[in-house]
Amino acid sequence: MAQLFISYRSSDGKDKATALARDLGAVFGDEQVFLDKDDLRAGVRWREEIAQTLKARPILLLLLTPQLLAATDDRGALRIDDPTDPIRREVADALAGGAHLIPLLCDDVAAPPPAAELPAPFNRIGDFTWRPLRAYDWHHDVQRLVDDLHALGVVATPPAVTPTSAPPGQSVGQASRRRLVVAAVLAMPIALGIGWYALRVAGTASATDVTGSWLATLSPDETLFLALRQSGEKVELSSRPVPIGERADWADYRSFWRERFGSELDAVSYRGKGTASALPGAELVVDIALQIVSSPGDVLVDTGNLTATIAGDGATMAGTLWLNSAQKERPVKLARVPQQ
Repeated sequence: MAQLFISYRSSDGKDKATALARDLGAVFGDEQVFLDKDDLRAGVRWREEIAQTLKARPILLLLLTPQLLAATDDRGALRIDDPTDPIRREVADALAGGAHLIPLLCDDVAAPPPAAELPAPFNRIGDFTWRPLRAYDWHHDVQRLVDDLHALGVVATPPAVTPTSAPPGQSVGQASRRRLVVAAVLAMPIALGIGWYALRVAGTASATDVTGSWLATLSPDETLFLALRQSGEKVELSSRPVPIGERADWADYRSFWRERFGSELDAVSYRGKGTASALPGAELVVDIALQIVSSPGDVLVDTGNLTATIAGDGATMAGTLWLNSAQKERPVKLARVPQQ
C-alpha cells in the first residue's frame, strides 16, 4: 500500500505532480507513491479506490498551485466550496483518518492563504509545516522533502527490474514512470555536482553507431552542438558550453544562482550517459539521462532525459527532450554534423 499520496488540481498541477511522483518513486519505489492518473486501473470506481487508498493513512502531499484553491466551475463558483470536489474530499478524508499532511507551495504561491478565507477542510492547511516546490530550484526542494519523508519513517524500497511493459497487477503508468530515470540524481550534493546516471536497456544492440557530432534543434532560435560516443549499447553525451546570459527563460534561475553563490551563471553544458539499442527489426533508439551543469565549474543545474529514434540513413534523429525544471517534454531534431 502506498505511503505517499499526491493530491493536485489537474488544470495547473498535473505536470508537477507527475514529475514529483517519478522522483519520489525513484527514491522510495513506485509502489509507495499514489498518483491517480498512473495508479487508477481501468474500470474501477475511482472515488472508492481513492478513498480506500486514503484509509491506509498515507502522507498526503498537497500541491498548492494557484488553481488548487482558485479554480471555478461552469457557474463561476469556487470548486473548493463544493463538497463533491475531488481535492476537497481527498483532504477531508485524509485529515479525518489522521493522515500527516504536507502542503507543497508551488510557483506563484508564496504562502498558504489565511484560514479565515478558506472553507473546511482547507482552513486547516496552515496547521501543517509547508515546504516549497519550485521549478527553478526543483532538486533542492525535492531533496529537502525526501529528507522530511525519511524523518517521518517512509522507507525506501529496493529498485525493481524495469519491465518493457506493465506486469500483471501493475498499471502501465507505474511501469512508464519507472522508465523515466531523471530522479536518480536526487542524492547528489548539488554544490559538488557529483552525478549518478540511470540507464535503460531496451532490446539488443544495433549495428548503427551514433558516434559523432550532432546539431540538436529545439526551436528555430535554439540549437545545441552535441558530441555522442557509442560503445556497444552504451552512449555518452557532452556538449559545447551554451550561453544563457541573455536568455529570458533562464532569468529566474540566474537570479537564484546569484543569490546562492554570489556569482554570475552565463553558460551551461549538457552531459549524460545512456543506451543506444533496438528491438529486433525496429529502429535504433537513443535514451540518455542528462545532467545540465554550470560552465565552468560543473555544478549541477538541472537534470533531464533525451530520447530519440535514428533515421534509416543514420544522418538524423527525432525525439523528445525532458528537463526536470520545466517539467514538460519538448520535441528535438538532431542532424549529424559531417566530419571535416
